Amino acid sequence: MNVLRIFLFGLICVFVAQSVNAQVTVVRSDKKTVIDGKSFYLHTVKQGETRYSISKAYDVPEADIMLYNPDAVDVIKVGQELKIPVADEVATPVTRFQPKQFIYHIAEKGQTVYWLTQQYNISQEELFRHNPALEQASLQAGQVVTIPQKTGSTVQPFTPKPAYTIHTVKKKETLFSIAKNYQVDLNKVLEINPEIKPNNPKLSIGQQIKIPLTDAASIGLPTETPKPEDIVVVPDFPVSHADSVFSPHQTIVAVDSSECIETSQKEFRIAMFLPWFLADNAPASAPDTSMVKDSEGRFRNRSGMYWIHPRSANALEFYQGALLAVDSLKKQGLNAKIVVFDTMRDTIKMAQLLKSPEMKNMDLIIGPFTTELVDQVAPFAGENKIYYVSPTAINAASLKNNPYLIQVNAGEINTVGTITDYISKQEGIHVTLIGNRSEADQTLFNAYHNKLKTVFADTSLTVHRFRPDSLQEPDRYLKKNRMNVVVIPAVDEAFVNKITAKLYASANNYDINLYGLAGWTKFVNLDLEYLHTLKFSYASAFFIDYDNPQVQKFLKQFRKTYFTEPTMISGYGVISPYPWQFAFLGYDVVYYFVSAMKKYGKNFGHCIPDFRLPMLQSDFRFGKTDPYGGYMNTYFDIYRYRTDYFIVKENRE
Repeated sequence: MNVLRIFLFGLICVFVAQSVNAQVTVVRSDKKTVIDGKSFYLHTVKQGETRYSISKAYDVPEADIMLYNPDAVDVIKVGQELKIPVADEVATPVTRFQPKQFIYHIAEKGQTVYWLTQQYNISQEELFRHNPALEQASLQAGQVVTIPQKTGSTVQPFTPKPAYTIHTVKKKETLFSIAKNYQVDLNKVLEINPEIKPNNPKLSIGQQIKIPLTDAASIGLPTETPKPEDIVVVPDFPVSHADSVFSPHQTIVAVDSSECIETSQKEFRIAMFLPWFLADNAPASAPDTSMVKDSEGRFRNRSGMYWIHPRSANALEFYQGALLAVDSLKKQGLNAKIVVFDTMRDTIKMAQLLKSPEMKNMDLIIGPFTTELVDQVAPFAGENKIYYVSPTAINAASLKNNPYLIQVNAGEINTVGTITDYISKQEGIHVTLIGNRSEADQTLFNAYHNKLKTVFADTSLTVHRFRPDSLQEPDRYLKKNRMNVVVIPAVDEAFVNKITAKLYASANNYDINLYGLAGWTKFVNLDLEYLHTLKFSYASAFFIDYDNPQVQKFLKQFRKTYFTEPTMISGYGVISPYPWQFAFLGYDVVYYFVSAMKKYGKNFGHCIPDFRLPMLQSDFRFGKTDPYGGYMNTYFDIYRYRTDYFIVKENRE
């Protein structure tokens, strides 16, 4: 068993210390200051106070304290001065939201972030503040979105608006030309127009057809080409920090790689689409540029050495890792022009960028990060026969229909087979599948249920679905004198906290092995003691072994080049919801795919199922689930939290 020595004793001590001192009464400070038009209390930390107790005293979220005080993310110290945003500010006429007054919207197919903002009359910034995962991961069908309800209003019954617009067919228009004009997938048009026959899609002048409503379709497509300031050409060498601003039942089909021969191509052109939000990084946008002295007596601003807008953080770290990969490849003889575009996570902007004359001459496209933009880039890449790598976004429909799409992130749904196959090899066990009665968990729960019941007899498998307020005691379903394998495919943190607390309380009486999701490792309030005691296991394609010499070399080079840590920017006041770290992901994606292209040429796709390179964060194993579709990363490993507070990678051989 390969032990990844991640020892958590110090972290546990912090938790214990915080809980011991949690009873201290926090007294509000009378000192106030105004920074960039916003008022703050200046609170000096006293003995026994914690971030949590301070947040309660000032009636602000704990996350806000971390956001405005980056040096308080890990731990706060006695005598430390914290900026606390004024929650009941009168000087600024803002609309307040009462605690716990929210509408919980379950996203339906075809709905977008823009659609939600129009439906609920809320700004995109406010929506992102209550749903931070939407910033980089696009809205998925079945996802639960928290919508703040304004004071004085009542919750109105939700009446969905049509997720389509009506188009009247004109002379010489075809279904293909209409779909292309609206920048929507042809299959989606056919899906909501069942009267149109796919094998004979004839249209008549004046006929009205439905067009799936996207941001581009509702506003109209632009005709402008990208402006010069939206395009950044990667320099020859890495820049310094100062300069840088499936289904679980699918079968992998065989791919013929016998014709993979080394290329004579010498020069390559690569496009990289990243959500930079360059305009938001203007100096005037910084919430606080006041200077303070750090522990070594050096001056910096309160938001870090150089202020970076939070929405740009993931793109910047991905780009930093990518540049280190480019530098390594240039030392191996790579000759490439890399053009970086600012997508701003905007479908209209993306349509403009794809109209750039040089786009059709690209040999490889990397990014963007979100599903909405994948919907736009994938058809373009397929039409122009350019391999397109999606580092984070998941789009099963595009993957099925486009042989030029390569998907790095397979998603939680494809870990189901890995987990159930691993469990099936264990003897003398009883399996309990527990689900949360919520729409958000329905797909994963059903996938596990269908897979487990094909492996285990009824006497070895019990299934329960609970509501968070009506959990059964574990004595009702756990078995004495047998290993209890408890599988909980739940995404809701509150539900997971409650069910793991009950299982933890029963751990002295039962032998329990808990299986859950990789996303649990990012939960803020989930007690690590529960996970280690219950021997929690999860499957993931992403994990960083800091004992790996290659990882240590990368960290050394990153620190030398950028004078910071790989997660320093995105880590300020934010618990990342993603199973990967963007700097490592940027290095792995660029190093792997540019290496494959450098070896086999721009038509390298059929060669990657057998192409292996040592990676930092994930081993890439690409395969097809459809002979006419694209490539998906099929690599997963299982990681276990041990009772000695180590995390280990399980040997599944």
